[in-house]
Amino acid sequence: MLLLRKLAALIANAKFRIKLIVSYFLLVSVIILILGFTYYRISASNMLMNVRSSLGNVVLNNNQLLDEKLEAIRGKSDVLPVDSELYQIMIGLKMSDNESLLKADRRLTELLFQYFGGNDDIYASFIVTRDYTFGNGARMYVPSAGFFNSELHLLAERSQGDLAWIPTYDFARTFKDQHMEPISFEYSQLVSAVKELNLTYIDEEGIFHSLPPGMERPVLMINFTTDDFGKLFKDYASKNEYRNLSYGIVSAKGDMIIHSERELEASRKAPLWLEEAFKQGEGSFEKVIDGKEMLISFDRMESTGWMSYVEIPVEDALYGLKSLQSVSFLFLAVMLLVSALLAYLMSIFITKPIIRIKKAMKMVERGNFDIRIPEKGRDELGQLTRMFNHMNGRIQALIEENYASRLREKEAELMALNLQLNPHFLYNTLTTMYWIAVENGQQEISTIMRNLAEMLQTSTRNKNETWPLRTDLDWLEKYIYIMASRFGNQFKVSFEVDDSLQDMMVPKLFLQPFVENAIIHGFAEMEEGGLIVIKGWYEDDQVLFSVEDNGAGIEKDVMDRMKSGEVGSTGMPNVEKRIKLLYGNSQGIDVYSLAGKGTKVVIRMGTWTGGQRR
Repeated sequence: MLLLRKLAALIANAKFRIKLIVSYFLLVSVIILILGFTYYRISASNMLMNVRSSLGNVVLNNNQLLDEKLEAIRGKSDVLPVDSELYQIMIGLKMSDNESLLKADRRLTELLFQYFGGNDDIYASFIVTRDYTFGNGARMYVPSAGFFNSELHLLAERSQGDLAWIPTYDFARTFKDQHMEPISFEYSQLVSAVKELNLTYIDEEGIFHSLPPGMERPVLMINFTTDDFGKLFKDYASKNEYRNLSYGIVSAKGDMIIHSERELEASRKAPLWLEEAFKQGEGSFEKVIDGKEMLISFDRMESTGWMSYVEIPVEDALYGLKSLQSVSFLFLAVMLLVSALLAYLMSIFITKPIIRIKKAMKMVERGNFDIRIPEKGRDELGQLTRMFNHMNGRIQALIEENYASRLREKEAELMALNLQLNPHFLYNTLTTMYWIAVENGQQEISTIMRNLAEMLQTSTRNKNETWPLRTDLDWLEKYIYIMASRFGNQFKVSFEVDDSLQDMMVPKLFLQPFVENAIIHGFAEMEEGGLIVIKGWYEDDQVLFSVEDNGAGIEKDVMDRMKSGEVGSTGMPNVEKRIKLLYGNSQGIDVYSLAGKGTKVVIRMGTWTGGQRR
């Protein structure tokens, strides 16, 4: 509240031209800022919409490409169970005959290659039975017993002949092989698809054959590298200017299939927004993640049911607005300069007549009532000028008619009073009184008269604001003598002033108010034993003076009011104002006092080097 009051006072006391310039400047600035902010918000909204559309297209295209590839693989896997050769091989297997198993393995490997070998995205494919795994074991090893005891086999059974997709998984843990857990496998980052093969066969005679009821169904296992899943995302990330773009594919359970940051891919930590994204299926939204606002576009794959997404910080999405901001700031600066120039020119046009009236009023203040301002224009300022001229003429007439004689009488009275109070007249009178006292043997009165005359002569001869310290101390000693005579030697005064300070220029009579306060107030309740110690020294290049008494002391609130001039004598605030005016605001007076313990006044008066005050 105090700050607002000071600001209001500052505005109220400012010049009219300043008010006019500032008002016009603020008005133009507010308009420009509002327009700039609105334009920026609209541009940001449009740019964010374009980025959202671009990211959505990338996610949609990536999913369409993956769906086409995976649906093609699904189609081939649907044809495989009715392959006659596969049926014959599986029916003719003799698990106890190693030679039979090796021949079957070679043939089934060739058969799998015919179906899936032309696809570079397929890492390895197998037909897994409980006793043997058929396929290309050179790239990947799949233990039969571990497979049939894993969730992969359970998922194949639940799918009832449909191709089931499995996110990346820990190979050794899934197949429950503790010996392989410390080993890092390339195919621990593979995506797998499993399908239970309900093999059937129609012979040349049209007879339909299927696997015997007691025979366990083999399982087709296809393994894919994850590189191709994010290829389109990777290409998009490398071709745009977004510095913090990230992408990924995640399952409905939160398993991370791929991620642009490998450490996040390995952690398989589901995004917090995943559940909401699966409810929508596709689209985009903005979320705050780790304190940063992110734009996320997502789409669900039809083939696997997994969610593909791309996310970038909104700040990066609006990176293109940096140049717009620079141009806007430049435009704002130019417009502000132009508005300041226009405000200045306008202020001159408006305030020029006011300045003429102000100058004329100053001349009237000095007594020149003949001044007249040229009357221009018929607006309010022109009317004000005419009214001023009319008023000035009326004042001149009234002065000449009514007050001229009275002013001359007052002037005569003041001159007489000045003659009566002429310092030389007073000095001569005191000197005369001094000699009369001497002739009549009044030694004490004559000494007081002599001191008072010398004090008056010293004060009147020196018209400057400052004089040497020795002069001030000499005057003070005469003043103390008179006061001691008046109070019946109720107190004593001692001086402890460094001799090197005697020629220092100090404010006239700067110690007298504090000595007077000590005598009048400090010793008011004392009949004897009063002591005043006046010191002057320099400490750390700082010139210090002190006046210390052993009187009654003063309360803190009274001391504060005395220093501010609210109580009694105005001597203390007057001295402090003179010191600050002469030596700077860092100098001044400090008062230390306790009730019944006396008072000490410390005066700081500038720095001291080589006998000179700075």
